[in-house]
Amino acid sequence: MLLLFIALFFAGLALREVGAALRCVDGFSQLSKIYLSICLILAILAAWVPLKKLRFEYYLSNKATQIAGVPASVHCNSAFDSIFDNKVGRAGHANPLTGDIVLQLGWCEKLMKYLDSPTQATRTERYSLMLFTHEVMHIKGELNEQKTECQAIQRNHIVGEILGIPKYLAQQHTQQYIKQDFPMHPYYSDKCGPGKAYDEELLDPIWE
Repeated sequence: MLLLFIALFFAGLALREVGAALRCVDGFSQLSKIYLSICLILAILAAWVPLKKLRFEYYLSNKATQIAGVPASVHCNSAFDSIFDNKVGRAGHANPLTGDIVLQLGWCEKLMKYLDSPTQATRTERYSLMLFTHEVMHIKGELNEQKTECQAIQRNHIVGEILGIPKYLAQQHTQQYIKQDFPMHPYYSDKCGPGKAYDEELLDPIWE
């Protein structure tokens, strides 16, 4: 939000310079053109990050709605947002009553990096997809965290493919998560596995 205000400030300076030049008989001076260019460049640079974030939020919201089958809205917390978030200690949270999904500071950037370059993604960047999938499962209506995590595990490769990750990579990364990270996760459950209580026996099972 702060960057948008900065962008508007420099855009206002640019418009003021244009207005002053139009009132001047001689038109633009060389100095005014330089000043105008600097203001416009600074306005564009300041607006780029928040506009990119808004575009990504819109993209994730559409995909979350598609996956959950109900309206969903994804918000990427900024440092300012985090001050007023009473769940800031969690990487993400969702409200199935409103369809709102919040990813905490930094996680949207990690997910963006993963989607941009899945073959070179770090372990944390790969987990950002699992986080997104987990919160979407909450929007579908599941509140039990362990069961939600297991639902996310069984769909993470499918969600990855929907977001543009090659299918083989989405499967490989999800299987790596199951073997390496899931046993140490706070939402781990021994009911999550092939033929176990939380196995939904989907048509495209990750267990295989």
